[in-house]
Amino acid sequence: MDWALSFDNREGVPEAIFEMECMICHAVSEACDNEGESSQLWALKHTGRHPDHRVFKLLTETFWRVDPMSGNPYAEATSRRSSSAGAPR
Repeated sequence: MDWALSFDNREGVPEAIFEMECMICHAVSEACDNEGESSQLWALKHTGRHPDHRVFKLLTETFWRVDPMSGNPYAEATSRRSSSAGAPR
């Protein structure tokens, strides 16, 4: 059976979630959807408050999905399920 792994770009799914972690004290910035700028700003402010804390790790989450390709029996089952989902009962 053939499957396709792809970036999950469905509506409501963020492109990425970003956080910054201090490698000295392990404090972590707030998680932010789709932009890493606030995590970077957090790291700068953190170093401003703790001048010896200068090493950070960027934590990034992305979302992926696996879908059946044409010819895969699950592709037919998925299309039948989605077409019957809107049918009145």
